[in-house]
Amino acid sequence: MTLLCPVSDTQEVMDKLHEMGVMEVVDVFDRYQDAEEKLTRQEVSTESCDSNLQRLNLIIGLLDNFAPVKKSFIQGLAPVPLLVDPDELEKVKANFDLDRYYEEAEKLDSKYRRVERSLSEVESRLKDLRPLEALPFPVDSFHKIKSVTLRFGSISKSGLESLQADTALPALAAFEEVKRLKLDHGGDGESDTDKRWIVTACLPESQDSFDRCLADHGFLEITLPNINGTVHEMVKHLKEERHQLQERICFVASETEALAEHRHSFLLLRSYWEDRRKLSLAQTQSAVGKWVQMVTGFIREVDVPSVESMLKSNFSGASLFVESCTDEDNPPVNISLSPMIRPAQMLVDLFGRPAYNTFDPSPLILPTFLIFFGICFGDVAYGSMLVLLSLYIMRKTKAYEGVYNFARLLFYSGLSTMFFGFILGSFFGDLYAEKYLGENNLLLQLMTTTQILDPLQKPIVALLASVAIGIANQFYGIALKMYDALQRGDKIEAFCDGLLWLIILPGFSIVIAKMFAPIPSVVFNIGLLLFIGGALGLILTQGRDAEGIPAKLITGVISLYGIVGSYGLTAFIGDTMSYCRLLALSLTTTIVALSFNMMADLLRPIPYVGAFLFVFILIVAHIFNFLINVLGAFVHSMRLIFVEFFGRFYTTGSKPFSPLGFDSKNAILHKQR
Repeated sequence: MTLLCPVSDTQEVMDKLHEMGVMEVVDVFDRYQDAEEKLTRQEVSTESCDSNLQRLNLIIGLLDNFAPVKKSFIQGLAPVPLLVDPDELEKVKANFDLDRYYEEAEKLDSKYRRVERSLSEVESRLKDLRPLEALPFPVDSFHKIKSVTLRFGSISKSGLESLQADTALPALAAFEEVKRLKLDHGGDGESDTDKRWIVTACLPESQDSFDRCLADHGFLEITLPNINGTVHEMVKHLKEERHQLQERICFVASETEALAEHRHSFLLLRSYWEDRRKLSLAQTQSAVGKWVQMVTGFIREVDVPSVESMLKSNFSGASLFVESCTDEDNPPVNISLSPMIRPAQMLVDLFGRPAYNTFDPSPLILPTFLIFFGICFGDVAYGSMLVLLSLYIMRKTKAYEGVYNFARLLFYSGLSTMFFGFILGSFFGDLYAEKYLGENNLLLQLMTTTQILDPLQKPIVALLASVAIGIANQFYGIALKMYDALQRGDKIEAFCDGLLWLIILPGFSIVIAKMFAPIPSVVFNIGLLLFIGGALGLILTQGRDAEGIPAKLITGVISLYGIVGSYGLTAFIGDTMSYCRLLALSLTTTIVALSFNMMADLLRPIPYVGAFLFVFILIVAHIFNFLINVLGAFVHSMRLIFVEFFGRFYTTGSKPFSPLGFDSKNAILHKQR
């Protein structure tokens, strides 16, 4: 879409487009390279926005430092942006006295920084003086003596003894051990009991020989600080000064807390100025001439009539030109899904938006993701916990689309977990067993009735089921590749890179299965024919882009292995075996739960406290197992989709459609329903 309007209408047009939120603005000069001959780039200042954002960031930073918002555990797990109500924002813009509060905050911030610097200096001096706090004499008196050379330092106990016995000391030199003061806390400030302090004295002419002698016995000189009085007195004074500075910081904190009642208004204004700044930057992508302004960008086809109507009603001098996108335009992709399917969009966005002119796989991956998740986490009780947790998050975050959709995905996953929990016979592992809840309890009867497969008793059957799911999912992915090719009108690709693999792979699976299990000869012969027919077709077609018949045939043969071409037999084996993780994760969830039940049951016979310990261990252990395995089920289910499934058909490469509209990294605009 390209829009031309009189220069005088520029700001109003941009504000209207911003209000409608239907157009993603792009650089005019990227779209029309020859526009530079007649037009120049729009120059827009962001000085006002930057100034206000700087002031608001100072205030909010001060609040976060001294009056942070207390968040619950759930809020910590699912942080949400600020929800901006348009009416409330208008009131704050009109009535809130930001200048006044900024002046207060700036004074508090300056005071805090001065006190913080002083406090840092005091802490630094305390850190230097503490090792010498037990020094018994005034340090200034030590520095006053000039007629002899005095040194203060440390020496080991054995070094001191050898120094005392040394007969080679200069005649006019002496030393004395310094006894440490007992400090208020009972110690003498020295952690190394082997160290001794000594003071040495000698005439200046004997200094060099005395130093060599001291060094031979391990003497280390310590430079005394330049202070008046004893170190202990100075430390005491600095501690009092530190206490006063901390009280001044507490005063700043209490003054800052008074500002916290306006936190919401500060956050609203910050989101407003962030949005205005981005609107100003968007305007710099337009071009301007002497009389006309030019804006270009992407718009959804369904929104074109509303823009035309807006221009016709408000800007009679404006003209709109709309043309279809091509792949060379690299258009952004907008995906509209029903609320039921929308949670799957998050999974696709984690991997990457589909390329332009391809299809969105969100509705297709949701069932497979839920099946994988349910098998990995299959437990009725854990599923119920996940459902309740997700319902709580959904109720608290309904206005926040991203978090709400994620919670909804967890809700679906919880239902799937419950379903497979019934099929696999798991409720907190085996907590429904007779030894825990009594003979013929209702839960035992229910779980026994609904259980179809016990993976602990029949692991081979469960493993074959996992492999069968993997094979079916690979075929599903190849079928989607055919669908994608047919949608683009590429029948050759659909046949060569899709149908032929759907012929060879079932035959290959039957031939391989013959090695491990008895297969009826009719089925085996059919499988062998499929394998040979599919292999011949692939050999003849996978090298179709190579030059020369030998190269085409060699490429076709190699493609069967999987080094070149769209797929390969080794890739099929590897991808299929990867689905064995479904069994592994299912067993992990169940076995860990069983282990915790056994541990808790061992404590139950303890007199008086056994019942309490039994329940306590069960609660803590199963919450731990829930948190660990819900994460594992989610990650491995995504991995099976991203690596083993998307690799068969999915192509990314587009960017999300980001229309001009309210845009703040810290807030979202509340949409009126």
